[in-house]
Amino acid sequence: MKTNAPTRRIPLARLAPVLAAGSLLTLVACGEDSTANNDQPTGTIAPPVLTPAVPTTAAPPGIEHPTGADEAVIEIIFEGGFVPADFAFRNLPLLLVSGNGSHFTQGPQIAIFPGPMLPNVLVSDIGEPGVQQLLDLAAEHGLLTQRAYERNDMIADASDTVVRISANGETYEHRAYALGMGAGVGDDSVETGDRAELQAFIDAAISTSPADAVGFEPQTFLVRATPVTDTSGYDVEPTIAEWSIEGVTLADAADCVAIPATDVQELFSTANQLTFFTEADVTYQLSVRPQLPGDLGC
Repeated sequence: MKTNAPTRRIPLARLAPVLAAGSLLTLVACGEDSTANNDQPTGTIAPPVLTPAVPTTAAPPGIEHPTGADEAVIEIIFEGGFVPADFAFRNLPLLLVSGNGSHFTQGPQIAIFPGPMLPNVLVSDIGEPGVQQLLDLAAEHGLLTQRAYERNDMIADASDTVVRISANGETYEHRAYALGMGAGVGDDSVETGDRAELQAFIDAAISTSPADAVGFEPQTFLVRATPVTDTSGYDVEPTIAEWSIEGVTLADAADCVAIPATDVQELFSTANQLTFFTEADVTYQLSVRPQLPGDLGC
């Protein structure tokens, strides 16, 4: 993901000091006139009334977008393709930027099997300048408009690269099948036209990550439970534990269930992808993802 150097905007200069200086000159001029005309009666000159500058509360200029911490402004994600249902459920964006300037990316994953149950999601704060920089980048590549992308059917079972941008009161979805693969051979692997513009935006947006990124601590986990009838076919023996979270029934989580992070954070943090759970004599394998901004949940 690209490090978005904040764009600095200089606020409008306040007019009060200028007005005050002008008023001072007026008073001096009046004083000189009264001194030169000693015959005239000396009167009292009322000081001019200055209207104080009113601080603005308007949003800074730029491209309009949702501003809520739970609203997504920019999302880049792979969708579809020939993948298992559990993999699709755990799928997370390559990049997600929320309305308050939170910047989410996938961090490095430890190269062991089985890997941790929880993904490594990193978050940093790029603020409004960072959001505007990404929206400006999207505008430069023509993405603040609806487009249809030519489909490359020479490649089978690939995923769609999807970019969603919420701005100017609309959500623009850009969906390109097998993006970056071209025809899959030789010079034909280079994208052209609108597909090239979409690829260029993605490359720039995800090229680096902010240096201050930290581990994301979600408020909610989304969980999918799949019954396992045979645990003997794995190269590594699974760990089987009793499910003991009150108020959550795995039998009811075949599609999805939302669980507060405070209830399961410790349990999931110590589990791996071959940690299974038993409930009512049924063994389940869990797919888990943190709920991110813009995710409507179960």
